Amino acid sequence: MGVQGFFLAKAGLLAALLLGTAQAQRITVEFWHSMGGVLGEATEALVKEFNASQSRVQVKAQYVGSYDDGINKLLAALRAGRGFPHVIQVYDIGARIMADSGAVVPLEDLARKNGFDLDHLLPQPRNYYTVDGKLFGLPFNSSNPILYFNMAAFQEAGVPFKPTWSLKDLEEAARKLTKKDAQGRTVRYGLSIPIDSWFVEQISYNSGEYFCNNENGRRARATAVAFDNPAAVAFLDTYARLVREGVAANTGRNWADSQSLFAQGQAAIASYSTASLTGVLRQVGNRFPVRTAYYPYLKERNGVAIGGAALYVLKGFSEAETQGAWEFVRFLLEPRTQAKWHLATGYFPVVKGVTELPEVRQAHVRQPNYTTAIQQLATSKVNNASAGCLMGAFPEIRQYVQAAWEEILKGKPAQEALKEAKAKADAALERYNRSVAGR
Repeated sequence: MGVQGFFLAKAGLLAALLLGTAQAQRITVEFWHSMGGVLGEATEALVKEFNASQSRVQVKAQYVGSYDDGINKLLAALRAGRGFPHVIQVYDIGARIMADSGAVVPLEDLARKNGFDLDHLLPQPRNYYTVDGKLFGLPFNSSNPILYFNMAAFQEAGVPFKPTWSLKDLEEAARKLTKKDAQGRTVRYGLSIPIDSWFVEQISYNSGEYFCNNENGRRARATAVAFDNPAAVAFLDTYARLVREGVAANTGRNWADSQSLFAQGQAAIASYSTASLTGVLRQVGNRFPVRTAYYPYLKERNGVAIGGAALYVLKGFSEAETQGAWEFVRFLLEPRTQAKWHLATGYFPVVKGVTELPEVRQAHVRQPNYTTAIQQLATSKVNNASAGCLMGAFPEIRQYVQAAWEEILKGKPAQEALKEAKAKADAALERYNRSVAGR
């Protein structure tokens, strides 16, 4: 080997050693999420982009199943004292549980330590995930419910489009949009909404009602549910009546069944999350034009609450690892990152200024439906009703509401069914509150 070859070999060896050392020193951050399908692809793309943008932190993302699966897996790991991630995505109704767990490094503490101004966040998402005066989670994939319209059916039936709808307006439009054959069988439903407690919660908030006591658990810890409110009763009684008349569809709890009905033109109005928008548009294709509108209210529009989920940074790791987790979260708060997430999924941005970015403005011109949730949020009142209910045992309580909805569809009056569900829900909430007393 000549002198030149000798030095080149040494240089190559040194470079390899330096690279190996750098990789060994790179901090690994485990991230659990519940985004599948199109949403999962968008999540993995952001993780990949973050990892490529710097050399200090390597995020390893893991899909852990549904929101329920994710929080149950986390709680089991916390009980065992091992096996939990640095960052986890937990759905909206887990906010009280996460704050009570004692396992979370509040996002507010991390933001202040690192000089991040929380006023960059939109007030509604920040309001939702603030527990006992402190912001615990990053509102990552934030959504709200919207109405989806088959505009070909609207034109055929002579129903004009408008952005805001009362429950009465919705019922009248659904009747006009329903088509039946000569035998009286429905061939196109006027309305399709999946059986999901979220829609009952949102009609409550949007009508200025609370879903749990103590002003949605915002003034003091919730000790009882309030889902037997007038807006919830009217919504469920109305929907059950329309199902009996063949005006509304009963597709059960599976959102996909309702979305398939709408996409095939067999339901003229539907309600889903804004996060369903990309998928619904793909399913519909060129069959008919789609427009979206704000979620309905009973008498006067108040404002909807945040749906979706937040990211939480967990305790139990070294300072360097916690800082690495913060760097990942901080990346997700960048306006450009928020823009990519919004346009890939339909979830709305949670930081200010994103809608003014050129790429977002251009996308909104091409597809105005992406602006509906943003405008709905911007025009919602910021109060304890639209902040959403903050209570423990929420996942269990949702099951009681959905079971009550099913009983109402069988003929039981909503007031009676919700009263029975309330007794079970209040007992579950009392058990939960006892379990965290003194923490």
